[in-house]
Amino acid sequence: MAGKIGVFCPTLNVYGGGEFVAIAIANTLAQRNRDVVIFSAQEINPQAIKNYFGEPLHPKIQIIQQPTNFPPRGVIDFYQTIIHTYIAKAKCGTLIDAFSNCVYPWTQVSYIHYPHLNRAAFKKQFPYLSNPRINQAGTVPEVFLEKNLVNYSKHLVIANSLYTAREVEAFSNKKVKVLYPPFTSNISEIGRTTTKNPAEHLVVTTSRLDSNKLLERIPLIAQHTDKSIHYAVIGRLYNQTVLDYLQAVVKKLGVDDRVKFYPNASAEQKIALLKRAKIYLHTMIGEHFGISIVEAMALGCVPVVHNSGGMVEFVPAQYRYQNTADAVQIISREIADWTSSKADEAKIIADRFSLPNFSDKFMELYTSHYD
Repeated sequence: MAGKIGVFCPTLNVYGGGEFVAIAIANTLAQRNRDVVIFSAQEINPQAIKNYFGEPLHPKIQIIQQPTNFPPRGVIDFYQTIIHTYIAKAKCGTLIDAFSNCVYPWTQVSYIHYPHLNRAAFKKQFPYLSNPRINQAGTVPEVFLEKNLVNYSKHLVIANSLYTAREVEAFSNKKVKVLYPPFTSNISEIGRTTTKNPAEHLVVTTSRLDSNKLLERIPLIAQHTDKSIHYAVIGRLYNQTVLDYLQAVVKKLGVDDRVKFYPNASAEQKIALLKRAKIYLHTMIGEHFGISIVEAMALGCVPVVHNSGGMVEFVPAQYRYQNTADAVQIISREIADWTSSKADEAKIIADRFSLPNFSDKFMELYTSHYD
C-alpha cells in the first residue's frame, strides 16, 4: 500500500480534457514502473478510452470503483468528493487528485484545472462569509481545510496555466507549478499526417453545450460574416434547454442554413469536421486553458479566441478578439487570407502540448518532490 500511487478522477467515462490529464498522469507513472491505481466512479472501458483518446490505459494500472450518489460538480458532491479522496488515500501511499480543483491535506499532488476557491467568488479575509449563496456555503469545509490544514511545503500543486496559477496563489499565498495539459495522441498523429487544404469556408467550435460557454455569440457573429462562411458547433449535450435556445436564436437571426449543431458527436465526427475547417472559434471568456483550442490547432485550424485567460499564453495576438465585432473582422480576414502555411504554424504551436512533453515535465515535477 505504501508504494501505491493513486490517481483520483471519478468522471473518467466523460472523456474530456480533464479526464485525459488523469489518464496521462496514470500512464506516465505506470510506464516508469510505478504501482498505480485509478479511483473512478464507474467501471472503465479500456477500449473506449483508446478509441477516444488514441491512448490505451496501461495494462498494469489497477482500477478501484467508488460509486457516486450525487452528480459531479454539484453542491452536495463537494462533500462526497472530500469523503472519497480521504478513503482513496487510505488505499495508497501517494494520492494525486486530478478532479476536485481543491487542495486537501491528505492528498500529495493536486492538478488544478480551475481554482474552486478563488478571488472572484470569495473575499480574501473571510471567504466563506462573503456571499451567503448555497454554492459557497457548500465549500466551507474546503476553505477550512485548505486555509488551515494543508502543509504546502510537502504538497505539489500544479496548475494548467499561468492564469490559473496566479488565481491559486492569490488565494493561498503559496507557489504553484504550471504544467499545460496534453492533447490526445490520436489527434496528434492525424495532424502530423494530414495536409490541410480545405476548399470550404468552415468555422468550427467544440464546446460543452452549456449556458456558461457563451455559444449565443456564434449566430451573432455568423449574421455579420459572408454568407459563404458556415459554422459547426460540436459538443457534449449538457443542457437540452440551452441547445433549444441556441437553435431558436439561430433561426431568429436567419442563419439556420449556416450554423449547425452536432450534439454528442463522436470523436470521429469531431475530427472530420476539424480537418475540413479553416478556423476554430472559441467563445468562452476567461478560459483557464482550452484544450479544445490546442486540438483544433493540431489539426491545422487557425484559432480565434477571446483575449483573456490562459488562452493568451499560446494563441498569437492577431487571432484574439475583445468583442463580437472584433471576432467578425478576424474571421473574415483569416478566411480571405487563409494559407496552408498558417495551418502549419498552428500545428507547430500545438506541438508544445504533446503527450510526451507533458509526461516528461510531470515526472520532472513529481520526482523533485517524492523520489
